[in-house]
Amino acid sequence: MGVKVRKHRGAWWLFIDHAGQRKARRVGTGKEGKKAASLAAVKIQAKLAEGDTSALEPTPSHHATPSPTFAIVAEEWLQKYPALHAIAPATLQNYRSFAEHHLLPFFGNMPVTAITVQAVEDFIEAKRAPGGSVRRVGKALSDGSLRTGLLALWLILQRAARRKLIAANPMNDVEWRGTPHIEQVDPFSGPELRASLSAAERLEPDFATLLQLWAQSGMRAGEVCGLQWQDVDLTNGVVKVRRTWSRQRLGPTKTRLERDVSILHPIADDTQEWRPGAVEPAKTVVHGLRRLAVQSLEPEAFVFQRGGEPLSSMAVHRAWKRVLLAARVRYRSPEQLRHTFASTMLSRNAPLLYVQQQGGWRSASVLLRVYARWMPQGFGSWATEQPTATPAQPSPVSLARMKGQNAS
Repeated sequence: MGVKVRKHRGAWWLFIDHAGQRKARRVGTGKEGKKAASLAAVKIQAKLAEGDTSALEPTPSHHATPSPTFAIVAEEWLQKYPALHAIAPATLQNYRSFAEHHLLPFFGNMPVTAITVQAVEDFIEAKRAPGGSVRRVGKALSDGSLRTGLLALWLILQRAARRKLIAANPMNDVEWRGTPHIEQVDPFSGPELRASLSAAERLEPDFATLLQLWAQSGMRAGEVCGLQWQDVDLTNGVVKVRRTWSRQRLGPTKTRLERDVSILHPIADDTQEWRPGAVEPAKTVVHGLRRLAVQSLEPEAFVFQRGGEPLSSMAVHRAWKRVLLAARVRYRSPEQLRHTFASTMLSRNAPLLYVQQQGGWRSASVLLRVYARWMPQGFGSWATEQPTATPAQPSPVSLARMKGQNAS
């Protein structure tokens, strides 16, 4: 019972408790705020003693500052976040696209204070139901897309909480666990890969060189397409991976780190050797690069290009389908060449950290989680011959920080 002065969230407050009624009122900050709160507490206590309970009445709405809508907060976040954080253009585009197609239609006109745990869970339920997807009519939004979008929502509401627009981020209490992300690993066997490279050589020799380089380096698709002549050391069979080509623009690698990669690993060859250049056929990729139909003396020219631009994803997939059809090999996406590199290298007892560094995986634990079944029973040389790897930089925000989320 009575009136108490307390400091809460950097400001001085009055907490009034009288005849079963309670009310909290923010007074101000600093020494002046404390002084004003103490004086007000004395006055209110005196009024309550005289039976005057006006201090417990609701504060007139015209004294309160209207809460901004979610749309205003989201747009501010989309402008501020990339200016304050190192974020890949593709990631920012994913956030913006999800906000425009999903978050704003659902939450846009709501005051940000009205976005409660229940409102977020209603949004998740609606997106996972038929009709939740925008691109696929009548279909549910995939958990992968939803996971990315919920991270954007978490970041938006976290900014609102930091600005004191809301008391706390409701996402921290959301109950949701999406389907765990499972890497679809279906590598090519040695005979399949050799048949595919042979068919590509007959159909389009330049594309055969691209495929051989891809398989023998373990690079990502965008890294292969973004390769420039200034990155290539034909004498030593090494390339420097510096960038990626995605959505018609250049950007940093997925880990934002550069790395030197050998293109001479004998992935397609019938051998148990994993070391670069251990067998002669693996070295033919250098000859293939030297004979490319279109070459440029400009260091920034793309190695694999059409009209001066890197090959598009659509062009690569079209050519890839023709190759597998001619080779009579069961279709898998060309991204399986990267999986083929990792599984083959590890099955031949290549050092774990070496494979991680060459392929640019964030950590050795990723390789263990995805490719463990291809590793021999004995660890052999994994404990030796392991070159120093630069540790990957942790992401500043993870879905693991959202309760109920699976960040795999």
